[in-house]
Amino acid sequence: MNKSDLIKSILKSNSKYKISEIENIVDLFFREIQKALTEEKRVEIRGFGSFYTKKREKRIGINPQNGKNIEIEKKVHPKFKMGKILFKKLNPK
Repeated sequence: MNKSDLIKSILKSNSKYKISEIENIVDLFFREIQKALTEEKRVEIRGFGSFYTKKREKRIGINPQNGKNIEIEKKVHPKFKMGKILFKKLNPK
């Protein structure tokens, strides 16, 4: 499912809203998550999961094309940890 599919799905169950209003809400939702992650804050949605960032320090890697050592700069990666309710829905007994 991509963003436009998500908007269409929300529109089906909430027909009293215009598509532009739903697009604005979805955009705002993702912007707020991005903003929190860029500020290195954790975003927790109960039952669904949490988004957070993890820093990877500067390190030495190997270029697979020529086998030479290269320096990989430090980076910040987004991470997601699944919540219990989502885990149980994906892994029923």
